[in-house]
Amino acid sequence: MVREHEGAVDAVELASQLGVHVTTVRFHLDALCDDGAITRTRMNRPGAGRPRTGYLAIEERVDYRTLADVLAMELGQTVQTRARRAQHAGHEWATRMTASRSAGTGDSGHTPQSDADDALDHAAARTTNAFARMGFGPELVSAPGPSTPPSTDSGGPAGERERIIRLHACPVRDLARSHPEVVCGVHRGLLQGLLDTSATEGNRKPQRPAISAHLEPFVEPELCVARLVAG
Repeated sequence: MVREHEGAVDAVELASQLGVHVTTVRFHLDALCDDGAITRTRMNRPGAGRPRTGYLAIEERVDYRTLADVLAMELGQTVQTRARRAQHAGHEWATRMTASRSAGTGDSGHTPQSDADDALDHAAARTTNAFARMGFGPELVSAPGPSTPPSTDSGGPAGERERIIRLHACPVRDLARSHPEVVCGVHRGLLQGLLDTSATEGNRKPQRPAISAHLEPFVEPELCVARLVAG
């Protein structure tokens, strides 16, 4: 049932669909999380109130440890070269992942043209869902918090030209510490690739203003921050 939902779904909605008590659903959801079949994420409520706990299916697992070791050896002799090539690989990964998902769902991805704020919100939600499916534990926030000081490159007030995604559970945190130029480079490319495919989905002209991705690894020991900035 979790896999049938495009985005996150909470225990109350699943219980309603299945016709069983919500406590029973939560028990099974906890077991699936322990098995690594699904992951928890945060679902913001409209207006005030604490976020709900949502659940997303994890589509696939990648042997990141072997991948990072191989890439670190093969991508180049310098940190700068490896980072540049890793970012390119992440961008290509996003392009292929988006194409594969669109083909699997039969969704052309077409959405009406919108203003800059709508485009930024759409891209932020889409990116958050993608990273949740990969097990990053993302939390989409509309304005900087205590651990995310305002960005100086957004060209406007924080919260208007910028969306922030806090990544609480990077599945390859240890590898990112040992091979940051590779792992974080791939994730930077993945972020930007998701934004670029969102901007041109449905064969539309690219959205204006363009949206750029900025990844800040380890702002806290177990927290990375992605910033989506409207140029």
